[in-house]
Amino acid sequence: MSMIHRIPSSEVAGLKDDFNGPICYTPDGNPLVGPVPGLRNMWIAEGFSFGITAAGGTGHYLAQMMVEGEAEIDMASLDPKRYGSWMTTEYAARKNEECYNHVFILHHPDEEREACRPLRTAPAYDRQKDMGAQFGQVNGWDRPNYYGPKDAPASFDHDSRSFRRGAWWPYAKAEAEAVRGTVGIIDASAFTKHLLRGPGATAFLDHFTCNKLPNVGRINLTYALTDHGTTRTEYTIVRLKQDEYYLISAGAWTAYDADFLIKSAEDFMAAGGGYVDIHDITTQWGVYALAGPNARALLKDIVKDADPATVLGNKRFPWLSYRDIELGMCPVRAIRVAYTGELGWELHYPIEFGRYLWDLIWSVGEKHGLKGVGARAQNWLRQEKSYRAFGNELGRDATPLEAALDRFVDLSKEFRGKAKMLETGIRAKCCTLLIDGPSDTDPWGKEALLLDGQKVGRLTSGGYSVAFGKQIGMGYVRPDLAEVGTKLKVKMLRQEWDAVVVEDSPFDPSNARIRIDG
Repeated sequence: MSMIHRIPSSEVAGLKDDFNGPICYTPDGNPLVGPVPGLRNMWIAEGFSFGITAAGGTGHYLAQMMVEGEAEIDMASLDPKRYGSWMTTEYAARKNEECYNHVFILHHPDEEREACRPLRTAPAYDRQKDMGAQFGQVNGWDRPNYYGPKDAPASFDHDSRSFRRGAWWPYAKAEAEAVRGTVGIIDASAFTKHLLRGPGATAFLDHFTCNKLPNVGRINLTYALTDHGTTRTEYTIVRLKQDEYYLISAGAWTAYDADFLIKSAEDFMAAGGGYVDIHDITTQWGVYALAGPNARALLKDIVKDADPATVLGNKRFPWLSYRDIELGMCPVRAIRVAYTGELGWELHYPIEFGRYLWDLIWSVGEKHGLKGVGARAQNWLRQEKSYRAFGNELGRDATPLEAALDRFVDLSKEFRGKAKMLETGIRAKCCTLLIDGPSDTDPWGKEALLLDGQKVGRLTSGGYSVAFGKQIGMGYVRPDLAEVGTKLKVKMLRQEWDAVVVEDSPFDPSNARIRIDG
């Protein structure tokens, strides 16, 4: 009756259909809103668990995408391409049931849902589990969140959830300290990886991304922009040959990145550009990241070279370069970068060598203080270096300039979205903050930033800094408040806590630890 009073025409419309069945949840509970994967000029709005309540906002933002190419807010969390071809009917059905069970329960920031797991696993999964790894799920992959006690007492609850620091916290802290003090190993096999090559590859990538392309044997960090000048994808580009590139992007967004990359290349070729060949090789290559002051010493023990000490030094293997090396019997595409801001390498290996390489590294690891490191400690460490993360600081509602990434934008060249990026200007600015917060709680992101009681921004990431012994966060504020030394407040646990804007990369701002020779 209330509907008739609100919408009088419904009284005489007549009953057309009556359905009584399961609600159409998606695996993560969010609807599917946006362009259809692999197709052009077709959009969907499906999978709404609460139906008409989302109709107004969905119609508004979907219309913007259809007419203007982008919505005014970042819609990536609803994008139909957040799932990949690995998802099956059974997976979708079982996750649907799980979502239904999670509608009316309290959710915590460290929540992990267990249905359909483990499903996609890296080669060393069993090894990591035996070491006490507790896994989180991203894009169907199980990856370590942290390494807990192997023989935990009955009182230790790995599954406890809280808005405060969980039982996992001291273990993540020890992992972060190991990376800063000795060396840690991170399984990053979930990274999205594309091989891009062909006579048109260089011209295409040069326009598709906003930074200079690296020389052969070198790497660069860059961004692909939307036509509105905001950040669509972050790439680490490794230039293997003159017209052959290895692209690394976020593990959570494989299909999302692939669709945009392939459609953009098709447009380039249709406009008369040279041929570009693109392959998603995510599942063909695994990745172990080694980081910490002892990373080079550890690799020296297992690298096969006439002069192990020299092959890993700055002269033959400088920062931001790549080399094909051999570790024991494993061929490795080694890339000298570290998302943690320490001396380190990403070791990209053919996936079938994963267990062998894991065991080889650990066969010499103990004497170098090697420790398994999960995603939570890594997230803390990258904030000490102010490294932006896609889906947090980077997305389709902010430009690279607003993200304070000017050094990765080459304004001397033309690239997709450049004019719109410059036209947009700086509406808000990304900055890093150190926080004097509560003794038992860290921010996770999305907390309000306040000045004199008024909201002036929000955190996009948060955590704990082992280098500074306090909470740390990154976020966006009004441009005038992004200056070093600005004092703000962070809202946590219904209280306001002191925070101060610090310089980018507050830990080792000169990158001396990353570049150290040996």
